[in-house]
Amino acid sequence: MARVPDISIIIPNYNGAEYLNDTLNSVMAQTLTNWECIVIDDGSTDDSVKIINKFVKSDKRFKLIKLSHGGVSIARNAGLDAASGRYIAFLDSDDCYTDYALEMLLHFATTTEADMVGGFAFMVHSDYHFSPVKNPSWDAQRYKISTDPNSFLLVAPEMNWAWIWRRIYKRELLKGIRFQPQFTGFGDDLCFMIDVCWRARRIVETSNVSVLHRLHNKSLTERPFSPHMFEFFPEYFKFIRDNMLTRYDGNFLRRFYAGTMRYLFRITVALPTRTGQYKDEAKAVLQESCKYIPMRFLSWRNRLLCRFLKWVK
Repeated sequence: MARVPDISIIIPNYNGAEYLNDTLNSVMAQTLTNWECIVIDDGSTDDSVKIINKFVKSDKRFKLIKLSHGGVSIARNAGLDAASGRYIAFLDSDDCYTDYALEMLLHFATTTEADMVGGFAFMVHSDYHFSPVKNPSWDAQRYKISTDPNSFLLVAPEMNWAWIWRRIYKRELLKGIRFQPQFTGFGDDLCFMIDVCWRARRIVETSNVSVLHRLHNKSLTERPFSPHMFEFFPEYFKFIRDNMLTRYDGNFLRRFYAGTMRYLFRITVALPTRTGQYKDEAKAVLQESCKYIPMRFLSWRNRLLCRFLKWVK
């Protein structure tokens, strides 16, 4: 009988051939050996499939799923459908794990009975190349437990609480949770984490590094300002309205919307003003987003502003 993997690693990929060898080698180098790695190629036109197949042929723990180009949410959902591990992890196809990442995250998950464990993300330059460490080590004392995962939702959404790829999750925690296919880039992780934080009862965060996050213009977190950074907002606020209002009390929602509105205004007002780019497009997105924001949870200033934006041409 086949052994159930401790962790299923889900890696969506689209034209990531330049970095895939590093990413998959970092999986191969894990001190934890009982894993499966599901790579979902989303219709790449470069050498991605060739590189992935090289790993699939050399190690049966690697699996390849090929899709047409439907976006990262559809790709991750395909990975969730195929995953069989006790825990689920997500990794972007241009990032790398530290050698001990999975062993460390699994240790904290099992010893604390956490539903979700997050490690620290260390930023590396675009020309970084993964190399295994001779004697990888980590500190088992460097962690904090929280029994109030919903408090993470009160942190500004652009902060790293929403980085899904630095964590592992209990398989049962994610049952029935899906990435929303209307989000093909930004926004998918925010909505996913809203559902996860609602369900989780105990989470652990550690300052031990779990992921080496590559900084370059292709990465979502480092792209130059563009419409992709704000186009998702109307659907995001619609998702919040449809999925959060019946779960939380008014006090929590007022605090949540205060932080989320700051995020909205920063991306649709401050950044376009500072860069001199996409002002009209951002304004239209801001106006559309306000249609899905319940006025009763806003401060009087934000309430007046949203009402004004609904009517201004």
